[in-house]
Amino acid sequence: MDQKRNTNNIFVFIFGFLTAVLVSSFVFIAPFVSILALFVGIAVLCIEKILHKVANKEVLFLSLVLISFSLGALRYSIKDFHEPLIPSSSGVVIGEPEQKENTTRFVMKADNGEKVLVSTDLYSPVKYGDRVKVEGKLQEPGIIDDGTGRSFDYGKFLSKDDIYFTISFAKVEVLSSGEGNWLKQALFGVKNSLISKMKNILAEPESSLLAGLILAGKTAMPKDVLEEFKRAGVIHIVVLSGYNITIIAEFMRAVFRSAKFSVLGIIFFVIMTGAQATVVRAAIMVLAVVLAKVLHRDFSAPRALLAAAFLMIIHNPKILVFDPSFQLSFLATCGLIYFVPVIETFLTRIKMPELWGIRTVLATTVATQITVLPFLIYSMGNVSLVSLPANILILLFIPIVMFVGFVATLLSYISYFVALPLSYVTHLILSWILGVSHYLGNLTFATLSISIFPFWVVIIVYMVLTIFVMRWRNYLRKSASSN
Repeated sequence: MDQKRNTNNIFVFIFGFLTAVLVSSFVFIAPFVSILALFVGIAVLCIEKILHKVANKEVLFLSLVLISFSLGALRYSIKDFHEPLIPSSSGVVIGEPEQKENTTRFVMKADNGEKVLVSTDLYSPVKYGDRVKVEGKLQEPGIIDDGTGRSFDYGKFLSKDDIYFTISFAKVEVLSSGEGNWLKQALFGVKNSLISKMKNILAEPESSLLAGLILAGKTAMPKDVLEEFKRAGVIHIVVLSGYNITIIAEFMRAVFRSAKFSVLGIIFFVIMTGAQATVVRAAIMVLAVVLAKVLHRDFSAPRALLAAAFLMIIHNPKILVFDPSFQLSFLATCGLIYFVPVIETFLTRIKMPELWGIRTVLATTVATQITVLPFLIYSMGNVSLVSLPANILILLFIPIVMFVGFVATLLSYISYFVALPLSYVTHLILSWILGVSHYLGNLTFATLSISIFPFWVVIIVYMVLTIFVMRWRNYLRKSASSN
């Protein structure tokens, strides 16, 4: 009884904290108000303890709500507090530069401590750890309107990473090199070396797709191929976030019949991508679920997911509202926890075979598609009508091509002739993926544009999905007990 009460109190505290972060993301809560609420909550709890020895349930609930809400609001105000300083013109490149369509972008930490997102010439030689001098148009990012009535708060999005300024059309002069973290520099060196080998053993666009799957994400992909992936609803396979990590981890668990291989696969993926922040966050969420299955007894996947999300939000409260990768990771992982068992039960009843793990892949694909779709429609305004068949035809091959392509890349360090057989297999699989996305993505009915999809509709959809899962789980529990 006491254990259940303690668990409930922990849940109350977590949800109070998260509610405060959510509210603070849209409404300013003065630190004085938060501190006052914190003292009131602590005082009420102390007085109750002194007078009655044991805190009344209602009083304890009220105290926990006040304390957790005030702490959440204070944490957000600390993260959001920023005294604007005009960044100095020189600094150090603290992230790996990304090549976009016509520009190269990188984050510079100025000598006065400000972080700046710099856009410069596409063929700029700048790299991680360089000390640079930058000249260009300094701006404070704001709200971007895509012309369809959807606005994107680019300033808030960048502020989660403590970036409050951008410089466009910058002229960059490299002053010196090697001033970054030695470990990150080594990881980026390994990454770039591997990408170079991939381009040697494979032609375009197959080499860019392999690099995007394993190491570089969609930044490595040509624009026309990315557009086809978006229309086919498979862009997530080259976005280094929780969406592809959850599917690959679940596939590896199903194939090898062991969660240990999922853990190794996730850690390997994180290392090979240079331990980028988005991948680390997504990996933590997926690892929490995988470890929940390993540790069994007093550990459940939903609690592990909640704990992982809570810890990440404590570290950076702005990701709750302003980080789409975190939101998609959370939703996709919820799909794995709650929807996969439902869909697997349905597939078992219709006698879907388990050959090569097809049933698991199908269940995982459908579950993640269901859970992320409402959010994607709300945020993007487009829904791919061919997403389900495209994912079914492609996702089965993703872990295979990542493994075979990586081994072929390693063998190419010995000899290109030694790597040739696996390179050919990799080429065939990548060509299949590109062919499926090209054919389905170019169908006239491939996508449907939804101009208006209010947030309250998203909430209703997720409430309906939650009720459905709860009723289904109760139905399965009653069926099992009756049998």
